[in-house]
Amino acid sequence: MGGSSRNGLSTGRWLEWPVGRTPAMKAITVSGERIECDQLDEGREGLLLYHGERVVGYVPYERLECVTETRSPVASSSIRSIGYDDEDETLEIEFQSGGVYRYDDVSRETYESFLGARSHGTYFHENVRGQYDYHRIR
Repeated sequence: MGGSSRNGLSTGRWLEWPVGRTPAMKAITVSGERIECDQLDEGREGLLLYHGERVVGYVPYERLECVTETRSPVASSSIRSIGYDDEDETLEIEFQSGGVYRYDDVSRETYESFLGARSHGTYFHENVRGQYDYHRIR
């Protein structure tokens, strides 16, 4: 375990989180390509990106711009994680069923209220569902 650091990441480590509390991430390359993942393996020459047990990408360190969290896990019986993209003004929700949906033209204020809501499921039904255009991404 361990090794030298490349782009702020130490090599030779497997990064993962407890079951059900895994943040969604994306690796962004210097050319702007975005690869969604929930786990990564830091090798000698680059990152192996996984979604569950499936490899979804590989990025050599010299092509890696950054890795950033896209959704944060929440404590809810219906919603697994919530994320927001300021640039696109999109809200991304992963449900406990495994479905991931992206809602368009959502304000940052709505996202912050959703994230801080006492009940994420209730907030979703009262303030998001039926209010925004959306599409399923997984």
